[in-house]
Amino acid sequence: MKRLLPPLVALRAFEAVARHMSFTLAADELCVTQSAVSRHIRNLETHYGVKLFNRLTRAIECTAEGARLFAVVTAALAQIEAVGEELTGRPTSRQLLVSILPTLASSWLMPRLVNFTQAHQHIEIRLITSIEAVSFSRDKIDVAIRVGKPPGKRARHGAPRIDLVMTDEWRGVAVEPLFPDVLVPICKPELIQGRLPVRPAALTRMPLIHTDSRVRAWTDWFAAQDIAYERKPEALHFGHFFMSMRAALEGRGVALVPDVLVADDVASGNLIVPVRERVQSGGEYCLLYRKERAGDDAIAAFRQWVHAEVAAMAR
Repeated sequence: MKRLLPPLVALRAFEAVARHMSFTLAADELCVTQSAVSRHIRNLETHYGVKLFNRLTRAIECTAEGARLFAVVTAALAQIEAVGEELTGRPTSRQLLVSILPTLASSWLMPRLVNFTQAHQHIEIRLITSIEAVSFSRDKIDVAIRVGKPPGKRARHGAPRIDLVMTDEWRGVAVEPLFPDVLVPICKPELIQGRLPVRPAALTRMPLIHTDSRVRAWTDWFAAQDIAYERKPEALHFGHFFMSMRAALEGRGVALVPDVLVADDVASGNLIVPVRERVQSGGEYCLLYRKERAGDDAIAAFRQWVHAEVAAMAR
């Protein structure tokens, strides 16, 4: 009996468009023109008699029928890849593009990444560091890790603010919380005179290091503890947390950073947290990806590994 299948080249084009959420990026991957990809999608929609994508002003999204077809096509292609690996004895190489905050990449992800690559040798991780809002429809991003306030979550009153935006479009984006954004002061042990811990108000009399990506962090941190503080014009400031952390390691002052970024330096004694207080900001670190790609093997493997690493931190 003859199978009533659409042209397989059209299914391949559909899978690429749904994975990238972009006709342009799909055309680049397949080395064809955008009009050719659009023609394949039209033929597929004609074949099934349903609309597969909603065309928005500056993006696209799968319809319910498109999302259903994408899940089936993705699973089928994964099975074909798996059989190919069995027949050839060679795993199919796959590149996973991960967008992540610069200091979180260098201080948290990269020291652990060797564990992932050893367990998943057929998945090549490519990192892009940025604090900008991730755009899954515009960029070739598979997974992103950002900090901010997830949709629907209300920040605690008086919590330090986060001005960073995680994504430019929440529609169709899955968000998985990783760990809270807890701000702690850090400095060289030699910078503190006397017994530890010191009172938070004592820090106002010390040289404080500011980070431009969280310009209000110190002011909000003190305010959360009912301590008045006004930034001094001559105060040190740096663009990113890793720069502020370096200045703290050099003994130039006290920096205020998320605790997850300095856990190793504090454990080794290179830096200390001179106060007892821990202040959680109004946001948290989250893992983001397109909902339509939840069944992607590489994305699923990376998600599972990241959550396992986060769980290990609590032990």
